[in-house]
Amino acid sequence: MQRSLFPILFWILLSLFILFFSHDIGLGEFRSPGPGLMPFLVGAMLLLISIYALIRSAAKERKVTAASRGEGEHFRIRKIGLVLLFLLAYALLLEIIGYLVATFLMLVLLFRNAGVRGWISALVISLVTALATYAFFTYLGLRFPAGIFGIGGFLR
Repeated sequence: MQRSLFPILFWILLSLFILFFSHDIGLGEFRSPGPGLMPFLVGAMLLLISIYALIRSAAKERKVTAASRGEGEHFRIRKIGLVLLFLLAYALLLEIIGYLVATFLMLVLLFRNAGVRGWISALVISLVTALATYAFFTYLGLRFPAGIFGIGGFLR
């Protein structure tokens, strides 16, 4: 097995873990979502992305020299570390600055880390995504923290 497949298998196992335990928490119904719905959806998306990465990695045969391979792994570890740092900051700041602001900032950082070209693209995609998820889940009846800025009460 290629060494590059281990991270993909880790993400597949993590997504299956998230799916299993979020289902145990309770998904609820369409009009009254349960506390496990959001983690379940995140786990499902993570599983789809991981399977896509696995298929793409298996289909692509690369001939990499030992020197360039080491540089690529160091770069990947740095990116993974940044993503984990962004998620930790998001979890810590969510209650303080509110869902919309925290989600917008996290998505901007994640998109830029993932290689989205240009700040304007990252800002626009992040804003649309944060507003769309807020509107959708508020419509389903979920309440999000407004934070110190009080942003987010306008859709309730």
